[in-house]
Amino acid sequence: MSGGREHGDRDAFLGRIAARREGAPTPPGGPRTPHPPPAPPDAVPEVAYRALDGYSGATGLALLPAFTTAALAAEARVHAPSPTGLAGVVAEIVRAHEVRSAVVTGEPEAQALVPMLLDAGVAVGDHSLRTASDADLGVTGAVAGIAATGSVVVDADRAGGRGAGLLPRVHLAVLPVDRLVPTPSDVLRRGPRPLPSNRVLVTGPSRTGDIEQIITLGVHGPVALEILVLADPA
Repeated sequence: MSGGREHGDRDAFLGRIAARREGAPTPPGGPRTPHPPPAPPDAVPEVAYRALDGYSGATGLALLPAFTTAALAAEARVHAPSPTGLAGVVAEIVRAHEVRSAVVTGEPEAQALVPMLLDAGVAVGDHSLRTASDADLGVTGAVAGIAATGSVVVDADRAGGRGAGLLPRVHLAVLPVDRLVPTPSDVLRRGPRPLPSNRVLVTGPSRTGDIEQIITLGVHGPVALEILVLADPA
């Protein structure tokens, strides 16, 4: 079929659609109005969480006990070492999961672990999908930690992609303690505006109950989640 014929058919087709739309009756309730603009951050509703009883007004380090309790309940491990003990914790995670290879996002808090991984004998590869799918460990930063649910929040835009937190068998999330917030609503209030293209709330390792309603870890993502809380923000 010639190019002219293709364009002619397309123009005729679009013309018929336009003609039908012009003659279409007004929808019930009158003409459609455009979507309203997004609600401002202070319009996000408050939600009460029983896990935060006794933590009213707490931020940052004060929320660490509640965050740790919720994360452990979701089968994640939380580490909050002193600056001098950080390398030892990284080495322990490497040994516990028999890590030989890792991918690390470009986020400053994640990059701070690269020398420690190399000292532990881990090969650190480029942050690509192919490398991430073959790696034992994926290291990402976290833009927030949610005390009520034990979740870490990963922004794909900031991390340079989603692969490091989804494809390796172990996910190590690095969370500066001053990014701890009480609830998911607080994450939305803090912005940014507009929201990033992909924001993931990671609560424990990947799990599914698709097969006979038996919970299985690691089917759709990492089999383990390690959370490293940094007392001194990167």
